[in-house]
Amino acid sequence: MKPKILYFLLFFLLTSAHIASHELACATGRNGDTLVKAEGFGTTRSDALLKAKRDAVEQGVGLVIISETEVKNFEVQKDVVLTKTIGAVKKYNVLKEEKQPDGVYYIKIEATVALAKIKDDLIALKILLESMDRPRMMVVMREEDGDYAQSAIVDYLSEKGFDLVDAAVVAALTQKDDNFIHRATDGDPVAAARIGAENSAEYIIVGKVKKSLASSDFLSSAGMKSGQAGITAKVVNCSNARVVASKSASAAAVHTDEELAKMKAVEKAAIKLMDQKLFEKILSSFQDIANNGIVLDIAIKNVDSFKEQKKIKSMLAETPGVVSVNKRSFGKGRLALSVIYKGDADSFSEAVDGKQFGNRKLSVTDIEGSRVSILLENRVGVD
Repeated sequence: MKPKILYFLLFFLLTSAHIASHELACATGRNGDTLVKAEGFGTTRSDALLKAKRDAVEQGVGLVIISETEVKNFEVQKDVVLTKTIGAVKKYNVLKEEKQPDGVYYIKIEATVALAKIKDDLIALKILLESMDRPRMMVVMREEDGDYAQSAIVDYLSEKGFDLVDAAVVAALTQKDDNFIHRATDGDPVAAARIGAENSAEYIIVGKVKKSLASSDFLSSAGMKSGQAGITAKVVNCSNARVVASKSASAAAVHTDEELAKMKAVEKAAIKLMDQKLFEKILSSFQDIANNGIVLDIAIKNVDSFKEQKKIKSMLAETPGVVSVNKRSFGKGRLALSVIYKGDADSFSEAVDGKQFGNRKLSVTDIEGSRVSILLENRVGVD
């Protein structure tokens, strides 16, 4: 390539990068927040609003990726292709909303998108929880001689605005010397998911607490006791038994009374577990679902052949909002799929229910959390 052509190409690339950087500065505030306008279409108002928020986040992240575009050897090294987005909507105003003649809802919003973490931003957290349809949390911790860890975690989540299963219900469960409870608190996600689902929770935090006293000549001479506490915990999605996060934390506290020393150590360990480890993982999981789609477990019955299951998989992959479709198993007329969908189980079911497939159609028969059961049946009047 001639030097003059190289010069003009370099000038063009650098000028484009400068313009993109200037546009980003105009749209982005000093605190890194970005103001965008976004639209969403959905089968319900909440579905349309969720998609508008996703659109807002994608636009905000797009600006950041543009600002970070690198040019090396006269080639663009980072392409502005959004396959997975981060960030959250801190606040929004609805500019326009309407239900169109075909029954589709339309919403246009102006939103402030935060690209930083939202752990301490209660307004952004509230919007995220609303986008998730306010998932209900349950906390079950196994602890001898007390429920200090459980109470501390419940208080922490309550202050953040989470909906929680009633404490009296949990207390009645933990008082039982039940093998199932032991399995759940020992970390069995299937047992934990079952307990949560039976108590109308979407997510459950399960774990156990170990307490002890540490010997110290210095503290003993001062009449003080050193309480030690360790907590291990898991967050489990109750609809599919997937582990969202698994963490542990420990802490120590001193007091003249042995029990109070251990109690304070447990409370410190519980706050440390949530504030420094577990809560961030929960939010990251929620943001990923809100921005990039929920994982749905789809079971389709009456699938007659291998060729038919391939066609069904392809048809679902073309459904608006579906990000990916992966086969988990196929046999005895049952097809199990894992679908990533930008919406919830209800909106997915609305999109596929009644879809025609040759002389047959898909009929949604059951929705439980993120599990959707579908029957492939013959269309009425068609042999």
